[in-house]
Amino acid sequence: MGLLDVTAVMGFTDPARLLENLLRIIWPLILALLHVWDHLDRRRTARLANRYRPFAVPPAEEARYRTSDVSLVVPTVDWDPDELVRNVLSWVASAPREVIFVTTRSAAPRLRAVLLGAPEVREAAWASATDFYVVTTQRPNKRLQLCRGFNVATGRILALVDDDATWTTPQVLTNLLAPLNAADGDDVALVGGPIGSYVPSARRDAKVITAWEAAALRIRSRRAPGMRAFFVADGSTNFTVSGLTMLLRGEVARDSYFQYLFMNDQWNGVPQKTGDDGFITRYVLFQHHLPHHQHRPAKPTGGDPPKRWRLAMQLVPDALVLTSLIADSRSAAQSKLWYRTGLRLRLTCLLFEPGFWCMRSTAPYMTRKMAAGLLQPLFTLVWAVAWWQTLRVLPILAWGTLLCGLWAWTVSLSDFLREHPYCWRKLWAVMLADRVTLISDWYSWLTLSTESWGNRSSVAGAEAPAEDVPEDPGARDDAIVAVCRRNLAEYAVRK
Repeated sequence: MGLLDVTAVMGFTDPARLLENLLRIIWPLILALLHVWDHLDRRRTARLANRYRPFAVPPAEEARYRTSDVSLVVPTVDWDPDELVRNVLSWVASAPREVIFVTTRSAAPRLRAVLLGAPEVREAAWASATDFYVVTTQRPNKRLQLCRGFNVATGRILALVDDDATWTTPQVLTNLLAPLNAADGDDVALVGGPIGSYVPSARRDAKVITAWEAAALRIRSRRAPGMRAFFVADGSTNFTVSGLTMLLRGEVARDSYFQYLFMNDQWNGVPQKTGDDGFITRYVLFQHHLPHHQHRPAKPTGGDPPKRWRLAMQLVPDALVLTSLIADSRSAAQSKLWYRTGLRLRLTCLLFEPGFWCMRSTAPYMTRKMAAGLLQPLFTLVWAVAWWQTLRVLPILAWGTLLCGLWAWTVSLSDFLREHPYCWRKLWAVMLADRVTLISDWYSWLTLSTESWGNRSSVAGAEAPAEDVPEDPGARDDAIVAVCRRNLAEYAVRK
């Protein structure tokens, strides 16, 4: 066959035929590349996760920071009384310095009544030498409430704790302090640990557990391997250290520049009242890139460079913290809030602060993963088109890639059911949870400027107004009501 015959067969002499032949090659190639990339990325994640090593817990006499140096700051707007008492007991078992609740003025009497009405809390507080305080703000605003707690707390280390956090062992606080007590821990400002789901024994029944609980359990269980991989790769985490329980250095939390940025953070002109854990993670990792940091030298030469903090992840069973599952449709409202906040964080980090290139210089693995997450809707669309076009021209490749994906998914679902056998009747909800991003990504884009915050009884919350009367996070309330360990039967007022 001559050269002219070959070009004729390939369609080089006919533009329409050439385009058709190219499409027959390009779409299968794109589909194959997407699946190869996904496979290699999963293998790399597994290798990185296997290389993770936790921080050693030093003997008590050698530790620079002890549990008595830690103040717990707990912002809350509503709560389940029985659940709160159970959680408080799990915190106090670690013997922190103090527990500071920050709530609204209208909710404070109910909160004090719960604390004062629980004799087991009184006994645990006395045994652990832990003081309890209730501080108030005029309106619900999680960031404002946290700043109030920061400025009242006396501990060198602050533990930011959600009111639905259950600490699984009395060693949670000791283990989370381990990175700060390490030989190179002087520049560690933020510490996170493993997060799980609290499922009461009464609900570990296939006939009792709801589809909402099973879906939430699945979503949260898939985060653990990524936490180890991110930290090993570049000292980061999979986007956010969970606000369920995190340790933050007091000097960072009380820093006026940090609090200014924390309280004036906006999205599309709307003040951000949630997303606190994402902001804190971003600040600790990338604050040295900020152009107006108060510690940056005034002149180009001379002086100390801005402090470059690190975060640490202590991913050991003794540091495990569990969170409650919502058993009804309010779980969807909570998930929408999380997905929307996550999208804002990715856009802010990649496009604004610190920006793609500065972020990449500090945390390249996190940057790549964050960019991939931002483009996930586009990748999903490209995959769908590539698969459909490949099915028309090369069906064996299309069905082969689909079957490989289904097999991997089946193995993952089997592992989940092996760990949580009571979810087998709600397998359909678990499967939907794995594909919820097909909808949530687009929904998050459409509702980026929506802001709300709530807890168990009203998790969706009321939509926050675009403008709000500012409060001074540094101002002390008229009175800080102390529910002290020495006399839980009456109020003591600390001016």
